[in-house]
Amino acid sequence: MSKEILSELREVERSVSDARSRLDALTERIQELKKEITETILRKIEEARYTRFNPEALPDFLAEPYVIMPKRTVKGKAVEWYVIVPKIIDFQLGWLERSTRSYNIFLVNQYVRWFSEIPKELEEKFQLKPLPVQVADGLLLTRPEDQDEAWKRYRKWLSRREGSEAIRIKRGSEFQLIAQIIEDGHLPFIPKPVDPEDVRLPPPTDIKLRDYQEDAWKKFLKYGAVGIFWPFGCGKSYFGTYACAAIKGRKLVVVPTRTLKEQWLEYIRDHTTIDYEVEVETYHAFHKVRNNEYALVIFDECQHLPANTFIRLSTLKTKYRMGFSGSPYREDGRVNYIIALTGYPVGLSWDKFFELGLIRKPQVTLFVLKRPKDKLRKLEQLLAQETGKTIIFCDSIELGEAIAKKHGLNFVHGQTARRLEKIRENEVVVVSRVGDEGISIPEIDTLIEVDFLYGSRMQESQRSGRLLHSKKEATNHYILMTEEELERYGKRLLALYERGYRINIVR
Repeated sequence: MSKEILSELREVERSVSDARSRLDALTERIQELKKEITETILRKIEEARYTRFNPEALPDFLAEPYVIMPKRTVKGKAVEWYVIVPKIIDFQLGWLERSTRSYNIFLVNQYVRWFSEIPKELEEKFQLKPLPVQVADGLLLTRPEDQDEAWKRYRKWLSRREGSEAIRIKRGSEFQLIAQIIEDGHLPFIPKPVDPEDVRLPPPTDIKLRDYQEDAWKKFLKYGAVGIFWPFGCGKSYFGTYACAAIKGRKLVVVPTRTLKEQWLEYIRDHTTIDYEVEVETYHAFHKVRNNEYALVIFDECQHLPANTFIRLSTLKTKYRMGFSGSPYREDGRVNYIIALTGYPVGLSWDKFFELGLIRKPQVTLFVLKRPKDKLRKLEQLLAQETGKTIIFCDSIELGEAIAKKHGLNFVHGQTARRLEKIRENEVVVVSRVGDEGISIPEIDTLIEVDFLYGSRMQESQRSGRLLHSKKEATNHYILMTEEELERYGKRLLALYERGYRINIVR
């Protein structure tokens, strides 16, 4: 063996020996750190006078610092769970149902994982082994060995068997059946690929899709119907505008407010050359569009779609469909219908978008005041500061007009024309709930909530979401509540806690 090879081998041996020594030292240091953490926790607990603390249980607590409890069962099987986690652990999962001084209590069901990511060790505990069925062309498709169970489980929505692998669905019951299958933990969608003849290449738009948007577009091309559940400010409307340009034929965009209608028309006009192909209507306009046929229908803020008032919009004749929402949550529990009425769910954990720097968490401060008139005094103090581009949210029309008059501001509400223009052109503006959803103001610095819709978590989530559209490095969200309002309507703040926001409470 040559001297050069022997020399190299000795060098490798020295490197391996050195690496082993460093690894042993690192392992020893990790054990020391674990010991230090344990001792610190023990010391703090002793300082807090918890004399019955059992230090032997601490390693098990650190390995599994949560409690999972069934909330709802169907035929003896759990379909919803509570996950109870100490607040000292930075953890978000599903919907934060309530919060104590020490614990967060999350509500988790089997379709939460389609909106965001669930830790693998927890997901294994929520498996339900649902029936692998699919829905297509008015039929429930099953394996022969599963048909009897499918007939028994979903009988109320089925009319007759057609062979050993298909069951006819009752007319008008397809969405209800899909919703129940989703409730049972299975996505029954069969890919219905978009016909290449229906796609313009290249699309007549200046919008370039980001990587995660490209992935969503591929899902749409595969399934022909998708629900997009990214956080506020991550490009759902731009994705929809791109889709309107790419898909040939007549399109409809359904929105909750006329403010959002203005914004969509602007996007279509400014970023495409096919604005003549696109209609934009509110959820209340079913009577205007019910007899039309479309190539694509987009339901923006699709958490509204399952409402009894709006669900008939899901019956519109369309070849393809999309639904968008940054807050896919409903107080009435019809979350499964959000998926059933839109299509294959596409979502990512909010933490991923924070890590990528696409959105930033605002600084949230809750001022708790004694009387309603103290809210007006605190508002005056905040406006005396350098707040920058500011939206003052006020549900009450009477109070909003009073605030606008006192401070010489514009008040944008249901009767206001050119709402979006007035919100944009004023440095400080008072806005009713017509500005809660969807609007994008990249220059916004500050939100101030003076009056609100009781305990509505959806409204709190949507209002705070306006700040996620901002391009500013730092943004502030001020919430003004009386002690009584905090006691009665404080649950709306759970919408912020469940996203990992920290709220500075000032009394």
